Amino acid sequence: MLLAGDLGGTNCRFALFDSNLSIIEQQTYPCQNYTSFEAAVSDFVASHSSHTIEAACFGLPGPIINGTCKLTNLPWSLVEATKIEQVVGAKVTLLNDVKANAYGLETLRDEEIVTLKSGSPMPGGNRAVVAPGTGLGEAALIEVGGQLHAIASEGGHADFSPSDQVQWELSCYIQQEYKRASYELILSGPGLVRIYKTLIANGHGVTPPWLSQQMEQADAAAAISQAGLRGECQVCSKALDMFAAILASEAANAAVKFLARGGVYLGGGIPSRILDKLRQPLFIENFMAKDKIAHLLEQIPVYVILNQQTALQGSAWYGLRMVKDV
Repeated sequence: MLLAGDLGGTNCRFALFDSNLSIIEQQTYPCQNYTSFEAAVSDFVASHSSHTIEAACFGLPGPIINGTCKLTNLPWSLVEATKIEQVVGAKVTLLNDVKANAYGLETLRDEEIVTLKSGSPMPGGNRAVVAPGTGLGEAALIEVGGQLHAIASEGGHADFSPSDQVQWELSCYIQQEYKRASYELILSGPGLVRIYKTLIANGHGVTPPWLSQQMEQADAAAAISQAGLRGECQVCSKALDMFAAILASEAANAAVKFLARGGVYLGGGIPSRILDKLRQPLFIENFMAKDKIAHLLEQIPVYVILNQQTALQGSAWYGLRMVKDV
């Protein structure tokens, strides 16, 4: 039995997989209920003690260095594979969460992917993953000698480059709180709120009382997104337009950096929720806006991943390969 996990900014998802990558047991734990990742793993293992775990693989939000991970967007301390092995009683592998997402591409069915731009994908070509959610993760999947290898990155922390006056206002707004503006500070749930607040602060609209109440009582990003998609608030619609335009630009950045002739895949929690906005011409126009390299981008397809368990399945896929290679 293989234990796989996917740690997000809000929840820990764990599942037991058999050798066919079928889920035998699955459970989700709110991160706020635990003081460490090890404690959450321990709870799951104790709850499913009737199963013998042969190996474990976890996708974590942060760079993996020598079997350890300093988590981003979570207050927990360093996660160490050796400590989790004591909890699981088996070999543990740690993956960057978007690296796990990249391996998860191999587990997706056709109906779990939506095409935004068809292009001319190259068989065996590099694939890029851009995943906005609580933060922004980026990775690539390449094929070398017939074997797939995912490349982790922290590309979401690269400096943001504004392309017009309103985006420049956004960069300046962010720099009131941070030393510099990065793509993660924009292409994430909190980032959508920053876009909205920038527009309000610079006179591009006003907050309706009903929206102000929704933003205070629930998830502010979700309230902005839903109001924008339904056309109930002009400034929310403008905020979503900005988000989609900047996401398209960063997706194109990933395409040219990784030479992603196999396609760019938009993962994370946000793209599937704003699919109607991403289907509008605005997204493709901004994806193609790379001047001298536009001819390359014409060939590169862009997809949205609908399956929110792709990283979990990718951890299982990689963990199973590790078991078979032993």
